[in-house]
Amino acid sequence: MTVYTIFAIVAAAAFVLALIRFVVKRPPNILITFLQDFVGAFFIFSGFVKAVDPLGTSYKMHEYFEAFASEGLRPLWEYLANFSTFMAVVMIATELFVGLMLIIGWKPRFTAGLIWLLTLFFTFLTGYTYLSGFCISKLFIVLSLGVILLLASVAFPAKQSQRINLFFFSIGAIVALFLFSKFSNMAFMCAFKEGGMKVTDCGCFGDFIKLKPWETFYKDCVLDIMILVLVLNAKHVRPAFNPLINNILAGITGVVSLFLCLYCVYWNEPIIDFRPYAIGNDIADLRKEKKPPVYQMSFIYRSNKTHQDKEFSYDDVMKSKIDAAEYDTCVDRKQILLDPGIPARILGLYINNDDGEITDSILGNPDYSLMVVSWNLGKTSESAFKELNALQAPSEKAGIKFFALVTNDGHVDEFRHKNQTAWPFYYADETPIKTMMRSNPGLMLLKKGVVVNKWHCHHFPTFDELNKQYFSKK
Repeated sequence: MTVYTIFAIVAAAAFVLALIRFVVKRPPNILITFLQDFVGAFFIFSGFVKAVDPLGTSYKMHEYFEAFASEGLRPLWEYLANFSTFMAVVMIATELFVGLMLIIGWKPRFTAGLIWLLTLFFTFLTGYTYLSGFCISKLFIVLSLGVILLLASVAFPAKQSQRINLFFFSIGAIVALFLFSKFSNMAFMCAFKEGGMKVTDCGCFGDFIKLKPWETFYKDCVLDIMILVLVLNAKHVRPAFNPLINNILAGITGVVSLFLCLYCVYWNEPIIDFRPYAIGNDIADLRKEKKPPVYQMSFIYRSNKTHQDKEFSYDDVMKSKIDAAEYDTCVDRKQILLDPGIPARILGLYINNDDGEITDSILGNPDYSLMVVSWNLGKTSESAFKELNALQAPSEKAGIKFFALVTNDGHVDEFRHKNQTAWPFYYADETPIKTMMRSNPGLMLLKKGVVVNKWHCHHFPTFDELNKQYFSKK
């Protein structure tokens, strides 16, 4: 699925909703009605695919805080990083809430204004993600933030004329920023390099779909235009029901949105798992590259006669089809991606013990194995490890391999001694461990590298349950 597919599906849903409104209530402005339904449906979709896994958004916010810290004010960003989970839950619940509220037309000016502020916030993040590949200066970041704040002010005045005046003033600021970026070397300090981006994925749709940073930025720019039209024409947004029903729906939506996020953070694994470690997935297979990328290489040579640069293909250079007497100095080379291929979905997973890497042997085990996953033993639930100790003894007795996969923080032996864990601990990087399980700790049942099942620490199974469902049938 691509962002274009998402836009098409949302547009189809908005068209149906707008058609129903037109038949039932005949709204005064069908374009505003369509935009009302489109933006609302888009926010509901975007919020839901993140609401099933808020911790994924929390980890992404950590990435942003680390990137912002590299620009300055490090103590502030490190402090805010402590609240990333709280901010992720509030942001996602708000996204779901305002999406449905816009569709039903609850407090139109307030709802459109709140969506405007959220989208501008997302635009700043995705813009930073993409434009950091151009080595943007701190001055450009500050000026961009100023323009964003100016655009945000459009939503505040009660009078239409004041909102329009602020809109035109904002357009002038955008044009000025564009001209500054275009004709000044104080904004973009280098040519675009994909590897230079501070954050390579904005996390706009969680793990449901990974978009290129420029795709997410352009997507937000399109949404900005749509929502700005709604903000300037909020008086044409019509409620779907009477005020009492709209208020009841607003209350129910707010509670359900918040409950869904909190449930998927504190009480269970994501109810819909878009990660590559989802139940039923073959980890070993997903670590393999399906199709290698194809590149075309060329070389830039400089003439010792005209001092002009000329580009030659790889074949020309290898087959000596260039005048080596004149073009004797290679000054640069280019590598153009012709086909991205099909990369592995799982990258960076390497399981090690004290003697070296054992990934293949772990994933190649033809029998059942139980893997305890903990990305941070210092923040894990020690009471959960007592349950795991009770599960480990009968599992090992039945011939089921039982082990833990953790990050090696230098205190593993101390933790094992304290919690009397008489089973091996293996090591991997924090990122793949966080992706495997959101629970800390969590439990994963593997067989031949396939994820058979996995459990949050609040729902660990007993050995009898596992034996009845899996082990006795092997």
